[in-house]
Amino acid sequence: MTLHPAFRGYLDQLNPLIEQAAAAGVMPTPESARAALAGLNQFAAPAKPIAVVEDRVIADVPVRVYDPSPEVASDVIYFIHGGGHMAGDLDVYDYSARRLADAAQMIVVSVDYPRSPEAPYPQGLEETYRVLQALPGALPDLETTGAIHAFADSGGGAKLASIAQRVARGEWTSPLDRQVLLYPSLDYTMSGESLETFGNGYFLSAERVGWYFDHYFPEGSDRVAASPAFGPFDAEMPRTLVIAAEYDPLLSEAVDYASRASAAGAPMDLLVAPGMIHAFAFFETMIPTEIDRLYAIAAEFLRTGVAAREWSEG
Repeated sequence: MTLHPAFRGYLDQLNPLIEQAAAAGVMPTPESARAALAGLNQFAAPAKPIAVVEDRVIADVPVRVYDPSPEVASDVIYFIHGGGHMAGDLDVYDYSARRLADAAQMIVVSVDYPRSPEAPYPQGLEETYRVLQALPGALPDLETTGAIHAFADSGGGAKLASIAQRVARGEWTSPLDRQVLLYPSLDYTMSGESLETFGNGYFLSAERVGWYFDHYFPEGSDRVAASPAFGPFDAEMPRTLVIAAEYDPLLSEAVDYASRASAAGAPMDLLVAPGMIHAFAFFETMIPTEIDRLYAIAAEFLRTGVAAREWSEG
């Protein structure tokens, strides 16, 4: 499919501004990256009303809990936001956590892990894992079934896949049953071919990806070993749905990850959203049909473990 016309028009306006900033010598900072991601909420639709929304602390880490049906026992979804390990927080991703809770009719627990460069690798990953380990006993006052799933986008997807990687290595354990990785970042070596194909002019640039990673990893880090794309994988991994975007610099690493995991016997499904760019979930008011489809697909998978075969299915 060709690039979605809404994104063609958006990028035609955005790319000249990026070029002008580069020509003027404007350099990105963690603060500007955080402000830019938060600014994408201008494209959000009105927030979904959720019966109970509470800020809490689990394992000494701030979280926000969304319970759409307090009188009904439900599974729990662990929500790990993206942002290049640098941007994003509970407020920036409040719209998405609400949409997921509403679509799945499950309790959502969104984690506010520490971000780089203040908290370099692996601090944010380890704190995200610590909350996951505590989740089975962390919500005694809520009606839960005991089943725990997860949903994560971009850099959050990197953290979720990294947890599965360490479990496969025998280093960690996980209570997760099913998980959704939305346009995940999986290869810290930046060796995927789509970084070349879509690495300039398609919203997320290869240069920006490298900049995020340089701020995330301390000097001398083994980025190969840290990359979920290279495994290990095993058949005991949570049932996983990877949703990639067709015009995303991270597309090829999502495809490679799903292929390698499937070859190792992991229960893995891959779905490519046609015409979409990285971070397309932010653009609700520009592509409302696609956003409705995204959350319908994710919710159905988290409820049943059954992945849509085609994006347009249903």
